[in-house]
Amino acid sequence: MMRILKTTAVLGIATATALGFTACNLDVKNPTVIDAATFNPNTDGTTLALSSQTNLYIAFQSVALFGGLVSDELWTGAARLQTKRLAARVFASSDDINADFFAPLSLATASNENAILALQGGPGAATDLNLARASMNMGFALELMAETMCAGVIQGGPQLSDTQLLDSAITRFTNAVTVATAAGSAGASILNASNVGLARAYLQKGDYAKAGQTAALVPASFSVNVLTSANVSTQATLGNQIYGSTVGGQLVAPQRYRIVDTRLPVDSSRPGSTLNGVKFVAQAKYNGYGDPIRLASGLEAQYIAAEAALHGSGNTASALTVINARRTAGGQGAYGGATDSLSVLTELLNQRARDFWLEGKKLGDLRRNPSVALGSVLTDPTTDPFYVPNKTPPAFGSSFCAPIPPQETNANPNFSP
Repeated sequence: MMRILKTTAVLGIATATALGFTACNLDVKNPTVIDAATFNPNTDGTTLALSSQTNLYIAFQSVALFGGLVSDELWTGAARLQTKRLAARVFASSDDINADFFAPLSLATASNENAILALQGGPGAATDLNLARASMNMGFALELMAETMCAGVIQGGPQLSDTQLLDSAITRFTNAVTVATAAGSAGASILNASNVGLARAYLQKGDYAKAGQTAALVPASFSVNVLTSANVSTQATLGNQIYGSTVGGQLVAPQRYRIVDTRLPVDSSRPGSTLNGVKFVAQAKYNGYGDPIRLASGLEAQYIAAEAALHGSGNTASALTVINARRTAGGQGAYGGATDSLSVLTELLNQRARDFWLEGKKLGDLRRNPSVALGSVLTDPTTDPFYVPNKTPPAFGSSFCAPIPPQETNANPNFSP
């Protein structure tokens, strides 16, 4: 008998638009099971889809936190060698690749895929928002895997390239768009979030025309968040993990993020103010376990369209418009740099790094744009200090993606010699 995990309360999703996703109690407790033989899409679909969505939220937070170490959005003060190597962009088989990246992403893909399989045969599948939600969440999970991992695996299958993962994400986002559109106004939030994810997947893949076309469909005011839990019984898993690691003294705002910009709030007033003789400056973007993290937005869609135009045709007009608007938002003056495509792309990514700091996007940005100098997009190339318990940091590597961990390759027969 196949069993589908059920919880009596699940994590919801909120949006700044009037048409929000279903939001439930953030506590996850009293687990039971749904017997697949008696599963009813009409009565059990919401529980199944939202429970699977919780797994996406957990995976997203893990990627935002640990991927932030790789992309230099955070410095680590952890004593563990594994974490220090991660922050230095050096990956070893004994490191936490499975726990930090692969396992949560694998659970998110598996649970949402199972939800899709259970829901797509229901009598109202064509307009079922639970099916649309599961398809959207599956798309985000696959996209995160493509942006974070050097290659991926879905439910014990063969190794998949990033392009193959993105193709699968595109399929799932497209399905979500179809169902959410058919559902009418009730599906508007899922539709907009799916279009942001779809545009991002097209951009990451290099299909710039479709990226721009899809991004243009998203209202500028749209925003959707991953909700987190401030409940003491669940904050260790469902609370804002970036905040939790910050108050634990494990995370520090990197030097390049300590600049005058309202989008990059930091706190240098905490007691015990030095580590290795360097002032302890913490991120102040998230200040509680219940602080939400943005997942998708109309602002991101504008960035996607602008970058797609740069890559696709060399057109700098929309990028310069976004750059100047966002520089104004951050309290900077108008852009006065060079206007060739590479210079404008560099400045666009610099502004994007500020707007989406600690939101799980920068690692994909860096992998997508290897021609942009790291130091120009708030990223330490190799030599700047970061917080480790000794004054000699590990040698820096140059890998911006995590390999498939041995926990998968040793157990998956597709990797057998």
